Amino acid sequence: MPFVLKRTDQVALIRDLTYEYANLMVAAYFDLNGQPPWRTNCDDAFILGCRKIGDFLTTDTNNRKDDDVLAMDYLPPTARRSWNLPIWRVKWRNEMNKYLTHITYQRAEDRDAKGLPHWEHTVWVPPLRDEFNKAWWDFRDSVTDGAFCAEFDKQLSEREARPEFKMVNLKRL
Repeated sequence: MPFVLKRTDQVALIRDLTYEYANLMVAAYFDLNGQPPWRTNCDDAFILGCRKIGDFLTTDTNNRKDDDVLAMDYLPPTARRSWNLPIWRVKWRNEMNKYLTHITYQRAEDRDAKGLPHWEHTVWVPPLRDEFNKAWWDFRDSVTDGAFCAEFDKQLSEREARPEFKMVNLKRL
């Protein structure tokens, strides 16, 4: 049975979308400011969050997998994506597929010889955090439906008020 997009589901899922965005920003914060050993867990949470929000923001509707929620679902049908995630897309998305969800022999490759970057959280988290923050807010600025806008604003305000998100700026950097 083909996937059918329902407006009521779209509105309901804004809660989850704002949670995932807020969680990504909190993971970045603690990845950079946390103490070992849990800082390492935040690094994994950050990378996973990049994957989730990256897929949400950059997947086109014609490439939808099953019932994935996509940013383009919240824009007018003729709208075009005004945001991009170049660092994530070009340097890390495919790499992290192997590192995040698989234990592969690719990890043993000589990354220097192949010209591939090494994951170093202090180097890569700040620019990726900023890139995702900008893309999120460019997406949010592109949402024009009044009900969607109101729900995004409400849910983000609720996230900002929660203790687990209070210490992190969820606004545009």
